[in-house]
Amino acid sequence: TMAKFANVAKMNQSEFQNLGSALVDLGNNYATTESQILEMSMRLAGAGHQVGLSESQILGFATALSAVGIEAQMGGSAFSKALIKMEVASETGGQALKDFAKVSGLTTKEFKSLWDSDPAGAFQAFIGGLSKIDDEGASAIATLADIGISEIRLRDTLMRATNATGLFSDTQATANRA
Repeated sequence: TMAKFANVAKMNQSEFQNLGSALVDLGNNYATTESQILEMSMRLAGAGHQVGLSESQILGFATALSAVGIEAQMGGSAFSKALIKMEVASETGGQALKDFAKVSGLTTKEFKSLWDSDPAGAFQAFIGGLSKIDDEGASAIATLADIGISEIRLRDTLMRATNATGLFSDTQATANRA
């Protein structure tokens, strides 16, 4: 499975030791297992690589999602859809870009710039924004519906991801260090 992940993510074959180290460190430090992280990573690798995530960022996201109980079959596909929607919005502009930027607490120019330089950071800003909407007493579910995200698995994954806001940055840091 690690070799398949490496192929999908177009990882340099000389970096298997780094991949193994990151996987073990993440499994040892978060409420998930190495096999769950790797399974989720496989689901995220194609879209993640396409939008510019590094292997360690993919592993970090997979760890955070797995640690809040999101199953790879549902969460990996839904998370990938969200990344692709953000990529398309960033490339084409329009209302979708405005919506992602607004939820993230950024201007469209700021969101596009962040997406272009750090897609992981832009995704985290969006999830953080969703989390704040709920904290402020508004409905994140209604907000997602307003911006055209109504598919149940995608919405459920994004809502569960709001519970992993802090985990996203922590797991990214752990994966990069390892």
